[in-house]
Amino acid sequence: MQTKREVCLYNLEQLALIIKSESDVAYYNQAGGYACLKPSSEGILILIDDEMRAILKGLSFITINKPRLTDKDADQIDDILNSNTGSKGLIVDRNKLEDSMEAWVHVLINYQNANFDIKGFKEVEGILTWNNSD
Repeated sequence: MQTKREVCLYNLEQLALIIKSESDVAYYNQAGGYACLKPSSEGILILIDDEMRAILKGLSFITINKPRLTDKDADQIDDILNSNTGSKGLIVDRNKLEDSMEAWVHVLINYQNANFDIKGFKEVEGILTWNNSD
């Protein structure tokens, strides 16, 4: 019997993407602002190039203390993701807005437009995550 493998992202200091995939590793983070939720997802973690922290600042501002995102939030997040090189190719997954919150945003991945230095991935679902404001 294999032990469940989990990685805590509470001390994450930059923006990361969990590519949802069967990896036998689950990542979890504190999210949702003051709600202090603990969502988790199995996948593969990659760091997002955000040298000037523009993406992180924008996402934090829009989502602060929100345990659930709205369509308006998603539109604003998409604008930020599309206007920054490090996050091109990502859009908010509108079908998972109820599960998206501060520090945990479900996204869809378009590798043709993405600026990630990875190859061979076909998974299209992911989660953007960062340090919760709480």
